[in-house]
Amino acid sequence: MRAIKKEDKLYIQTFREIRSYIIRNGLKPGDLLPTEMEMCQTLGVSRNVLREAIKSMELMGMVQACPGRGTAVREFSMDFVFQNVLFFNVAGEDKPVHEMFGIRRMLELSYMRQAFYALESTDVEKMRDCVRRMHESARDDLAFTRADRDFHTALFRPLGNSVLDSLMDAIWAVDEGFELEKKSPHLASSIPKHEAIVEALEAYDYRAFARAMEVHFSSGKYLKADSFEEYDS
Repeated sequence: MRAIKKEDKLYIQTFREIRSYIIRNGLKPGDLLPTEMEMCQTLGVSRNVLREAIKSMELMGMVQACPGRGTAVREFSMDFVFQNVLFFNVAGEDKPVHEMFGIRRMLELSYMRQAFYALESTDVEKMRDCVRRMHESARDDLAFTRADRDFHTALFRPLGNSVLDSLMDAIWAVDEGFELEKKSPHLASSIPKHEAIVEALEAYDYRAFARAMEVHFSSGKYLKADSFEEYDS
């Protein structure tokens, strides 16, 4: 590790230097960082600054405290990173959440062609089952949202794009509990749109599939700042 420049923000620079140390030394999950005393002396920072940097790394899922042992490197998780980034950026704010819905719309429409050609019959069957679950849980908002989430997960998981999967999972984690009372009256109205998507996939009709996806994402929360209404086009 190298000494931190005094004019820099100490805890941020300390964070970066520790991260560089992990990379330079090829530390693996479970490997321990140097002791607090060693890092403070090497970096030339106080214990409080070091602990603030370590705490930031813990929040990002990069390291974890091991009682009696020290601080260990964690296995990297893109899910953990995305969920924390979204949580800290959208928590308690409606506008960023609606902006996030717009991002999801663009992601799904951008990847839908690849998804269409990657899907197997078993994936489409899973999506058909999700539609059935939507019908059965039309009056159970949380169960309906889980079925909706599983529908879109089944659509894109066959791509094998772990970053896309992690980002979508993080978006859904925020979406599931967001303004349920406002969303509730409109949930069932989205069922025919999901059915249209599945029917197009079952018929192996890309044009119908693309049209169904466009209709699905032309509604409420994807296009307006404060609406969950469903529209036909």
